[in-house]
Amino acid sequence: MSKEQIFEKAKELGELILHSDLRKRADEANKALTADETAVDLINGYNDKRQEKLAQFADKQPTAEEAKEINEYLQEEFNKIAENPVIKEYIEANSEFDSVLSQMDQIIKNAISGGQGCSGSCSTCGGCH
Repeated sequence: MSKEQIFEKAKELGELILHSDLRKRADEANKALTADETAVDLINGYNDKRQEKLAQFADKQPTAEEAKEINEYLQEEFNKIAENPVIKEYIEANSEFDSVLSQMDQIIKNAISGGQGCSGSCSTCGGCH
């Protein structure tokens, strides 16, 4: 197979992805997020809190305990905004889309390296599903 044929197949795959339901869902969730003032305000508020926390340690390295506290605080704040239905849909849609892209990358790498492919156990695999 020539390089041009490989590129053509890659383009075909790109077109399939572009017109997939997963991509459409992610795009719609992105549009809904940017159009929703409440969701935008929640995200901006989270980003402000994040910046404030990080600014506390601009001149010094946080201890392991301080880093843990910062991470826990930011995770709690993120969990609060993730309860918003628009933000929740955005996170879920983009996570699923990114997961599929990652799985496709793994499938291609396995095929190129002559990997065994799917063993049937998803516990050790980036997946093909």
